[in-house]
Amino acid sequence: SQRLQLDLQKMELLESKMTEEQHSLKCKIKEMTTDLETYNNLPALKSSGEEKKKKLHHERTVLSTFRNAFKKTMENLNIEYETLKAQLQENETHSQLTNLERKWQHHEQNNFVMKEFIATKSQESDYQPIRKNVSKQIADYNKTIVDALHNMNRN
Repeated sequence: SQRLQLDLQKMELLESKMTEEQHSLKCKIKEMTTDLETYNNLPALKSSGEEKKKKLHHERTVLSTFRNAFKKTMENLNIEYETLKAQLQENETHSQLTNLERKWQHHEQNNFVMKEFIATKSQESDYQPIRKNVSKQIADYNKTIVDALHNMNRN
């Protein structure tokens, strides 16, 4: 009985695999039939290929025209840029401004260094924590002395 049950399970598994395989084969046959119809109509296939080729050639021509126009525009803009740059370099006011900007940067760097130096020295010379500590110790000593004197007077 158990052996028959196992055989039945194996048969059911085999049947499901066969069903899956049959479905897969039907799908492949359908796909191949569609492909055959496409390839059997050779004139339509050639026509479609030629149409695509013409379309791509036209697109290439248009893009090439755009590219050339952009190149020309870029060349013109580059020439204009270089001309303006040369004019700017020759301009006395520009030279003065450039020199002033360099001096300004130098002064800003000096200011930063000085601020850092001042902050460091201020922190080094900050005596408040030490003063508080000394005042506390003096108060503690005074209290100890006062306590000791009171104890001596009582005895």
